[in-house]
Amino acid sequence: MRCLCYPVFVLLLAGCASYVGQTGAFRGAWNSGSIEQAAQLATRQANQRSESRDAVIWFLEQGAALRATGQFAASNQAFEQAENRIRFYDRQASVRLSKEATGLLTNLAALPYEGRGYDRVMLNTYQALNYLQLGQADAALVELRQAHAEQDAEVVRNARRIVAARKSAGEYERTIRRAKLNELQPDIALDYGAFVNPFTDFLHALCLWNLDTDDRENALVSLRRIHSTLGGSEFLASEIRFVDRLLGGAKHSDLTYVIFETGVAPIRREVRLDVPLRHEKVRYVAASFPRLERRGRSAPAHVAIGETRYDATLICNMDAVVGRDFRTGLPAVIFRTLAASATKAAVAKKAKEESGDLGAIAGFLYQAAGAQADLRTWTTLPKEFRVCRVETPDDRRLTLLVGPQKSEVTVNTGRVNVVCVKSFAPGTPLKIQQFRLK
Repeated sequence: MRCLCYPVFVLLLAGCASYVGQTGAFRGAWNSGSIEQAAQLATRQANQRSESRDAVIWFLEQGAALRATGQFAASNQAFEQAENRIRFYDRQASVRLSKEATGLLTNLAALPYEGRGYDRVMLNTYQALNYLQLGQADAALVELRQAHAEQDAEVVRNARRIVAARKSAGEYERTIRRAKLNELQPDIALDYGAFVNPFTDFLHALCLWNLDTDDRENALVSLRRIHSTLGGSEFLASEIRFVDRLLGGAKHSDLTYVIFETGVAPIRREVRLDVPLRHEKVRYVAASFPRLERRGRSAPAHVAIGETRYDATLICNMDAVVGRDFRTGLPAVIFRTLAASATKAAVAKKAKEESGDLGAIAGFLYQAAGAQADLRTWTTLPKEFRVCRVETPDDRRLTLLVGPQKSEVTVNTGRVNVVCVKSFAPGTPLKIQQFRLK
């Protein structure tokens, strides 16, 4: 009867609604542009799951949805809750091994969601945008500096995750290293580097040369780095020349930067694979893994002044950012998933040997209930960030276009203004927000 404790334990975990099931209504509302409804659903889920293993992901969804509705202070409160929970997990290094053991008995989806590398960077980036909307420039700069720190820190964290995953694999570590799972590798057309987000860098540079800071020259450093990362964008080359002249004392007319957030970032789908291990205890295992799935197509964006159109330049492809993060973290996922599957297979085999048919049934249920990939991911992130800079016209009226979508906006008075445009899907209204940078 002892072996029956395992399937009962795991079935209790599996009895909870899966993450995909939890997010269905929320994602439907968000993708259709019903952002008020999406914000209500995310807030409800975040409140209900504030102490659960899914708390971080729901706080992130809540923060993004509240930001889209213009509730900037409430959005930052949600992001702060996500950040506090992430920091709590980071401080729990002493219990890593016990968490790895839990993962071996169940699955990675049963462990707390601690925030992926790009989550942490975008969390601070959105907080910075919220603070800019609220007129709190100093707080925005703090968040952008923190975003850069997260990019560097995540490289170290990922290396530690791989080491921990290999240790948790124990006796299966050597055989798992030989497993080839190339079908899980994402197709990455652009590679910005590990945990690099060019939009965060661009926003930081924009703030540095517009706000009263002691390190305005670093705006050029950031712009040159982004220019190199993106392979020599003409828009960024022009931006570098422009900012260089300004720092040299040149004057400029009123400017408007339009930031387009279009589409939706990739999600994770489950794929089940039979993997040979050729281990003395376990010959092969059937394991479930996450696989990235892109959503929608790239949408061109433009700003029109009268009959003149200006193209928005792609600054950050989030498919590439998420894909690189996924690829970098994949070795740890493979180690932990195959080690967990091998452990379950060994337990099931032992149960059959000790308890016959009853043990075989218990072992089967145990493996089936525990075979679940971790599909949690921040679904409200955009597919792309595009940026366009124009001289603000005398009447301050701009026409904004994303694919077939079109909207008019009157820019606030100010020397340098930023207009943020959120596009959800073709046929849904554009969400427009703006703030004065100078």
